[in-house]
Amino acid sequence: MLEPYGFIAMILGLVMAVYTIREYRRGRLSLVAFITWTIIWLGLIATGIFPQMYLTVTSVLGMATPIQFVTTFSIIALFAIVYQLYRLIGEINRKITQIVQHVALRQSEKDAE
Repeated sequence: MLEPYGFIAMILGLVMAVYTIREYRRGRLSLVAFITWTIIWLGLIATGIFPQMYLTVTSVLGMATPIQFVTTFSIIALFAIVYQLYRLIGEINRKITQIVQHVALRQSEKDAE
């Protein structure tokens, strides 16, 4: 029988997987991001449908309770996401600087004429 938390995890995973697929099709996600998020959502769905698998993974990793696994995995995933966001913000900042410099040069050329 499906537990209430399993049902919620399954529904959330399905909704987010559909959203991720839609964003990928619109070109808003790269292939790597799409695959990464799809794996995460499939893991969430599998956890909801097969909770015993989740308990097995927890015991194999030597964690006393399943919440330790969730907490540890979540922190690792969040660090990876923060790093990617940091990298993207740096890239956007660099591009904005180049655009501003280009516009300033064009404006100074117009003013010189």
